[in-house]
Amino acid sequence: MTNAVIALGVNDLGDPALYQEWGFYYFIVLAVAVAFTAIVPPFPSEVMVIASGTMAAEDIFPLLLVLGVTFIGCLAGDVGVYLLFRYKLIRLLYRWKWGRRLHRKMVRISIRAGGATTWAGLLLIRGIPGGRSASMATAGIMRLGGSAIVALTLLGALTWSLWLVGLGYITGTTTGLPPWASTGAAIVVGTLVGLGITVLMTRHRSRRRTGRRPSAK
Repeated sequence: MTNAVIALGVNDLGDPALYQEWGFYYFIVLAVAVAFTAIVPPFPSEVMVIASGTMAAEDIFPLLLVLGVTFIGCLAGDVGVYLLFRYKLIRLLYRWKWGRRLHRKMVRISIRAGGATTWAGLLLIRGIPGGRSASMATAGIMRLGGSAIVALTLLGALTWSLWLVGLGYITGTTTGLPPWASTGAAIVVGTLVGLGITVLMTRHRSRRRTGRRPSAK
């Protein structure tokens, strides 16, 4: 996704001709990038989503279309990760070095998030960097099913889309900065919020461990 933004040129983010030239194809790329990020967390589709929200604030892109495409891409990617871990298809990736590295990264993210084992916990860890993938991978390993997994995927995709698109949109409408600068500011804010959630969850896990030690004696 970063390459796509570079190809377009950050200064072109405020150009109305962008929608006219890319139009339908831009949103195909957006949906694919968002879905792909679920499987490969380091792939920065979040930047593209935030930038799309900023451009919606400039009336370059239709806001509802950006939200809809982001939601569909997010939902598709989340379901894909869930199925990979639910039916242990992730083992197919072990044949390649990048696949083993990807699996280890998801496990580390899940551990850092505190090993969430509840529906609410799986939804909450989506707010940390890479948490979207860790959430769905953990749900697959837990064999979470029925209405719980349906609610997790739908609500998770909705909140993720609203948060990132809204972040770009609100920044674009309130800062008075050029679209590329508003996008950068929104990325900084989103990163800080994600890190804040990570710190809070880490502290909560530490306190929970500390509270268990006396009983273990």
